Amino acid sequence: MESGRGRLIEAARVLLAEQPGRVPSTRELCEAAGVGAPTLYHHFGDKDGLLQAVTEQAFADYLERKRAVPRTGDLLADFAAGWNMHVGFGVANPALYELMYSRADRQQFRAAQTAEAELRRGLERLADAGLLRIGVDDATALTTAMAIGCVTRLIHDGGSADGPLAETMRAALMLQLTGQRQQLDPIDDAAAQLLARLGSAPGLFTAAEEALLRQWLRTLTENATPQQDEAEHGANR
Repeated sequence: MESGRGRLIEAARVLLAEQPGRVPSTRELCEAAGVGAPTLYHHFGDKDGLLQAVTEQAFADYLERKRAVPRTGDLLADFAAGWNMHVGFGVANPALYELMYSRADRQQFRAAQTAEAELRRGLERLADAGLLRIGVDDATALTTAMAIGCVTRLIHDGGSADGPLAETMRAALMLQLTGQRQQLDPIDDAAAQLLARLGSAPGLFTAAEEALLRQWLRTLTENATPQQDEAEHGANR
């Protein structure tokens, strides 16, 4: 039988998904989980502790999938793919993303701090390679602001994480950060996004099917060939 802690986490996840933009009350969470308030207080301290645990679990699962995606060896392509995965996570988890970034006390949510630390490491790699034309602090603030704005707009409009808006904002960000225009090959980009999303829908595939699909997608991403914008390439000759 599932523990009271597990039932509370699942209840919070379901209620947040069913009513995006609205935080359920302690009473609603306990009723949905079939436990009393003392159980919630025992495991999480208070409602915010439960919401933080739900957010951190979902983000940890996402990071595990993201880190499993092999790097291509092209720092710009890898950074752009990371943007795609982050936007995809936000669009797929609107309520959790709002908890991470939209609340005045969002610093309580360690998932947001983890996301910023991961972003900073990626930007530091670009800086060390001489690819970043602004400081890491400014680049971190700019990327975070653009990512939050992009995800928020996509959620509001019901847009796609791989649609024109997300691609345009990614291109604008990359140009501002590096002075270079870059586009990923559509097939390689799609493979990387699918690989990052594997495991986000339990029960969709058997273990053997998921392992085989993961192997195929890894093959595609490991042989990725980033495509530079031809017009700018020609202009810089």
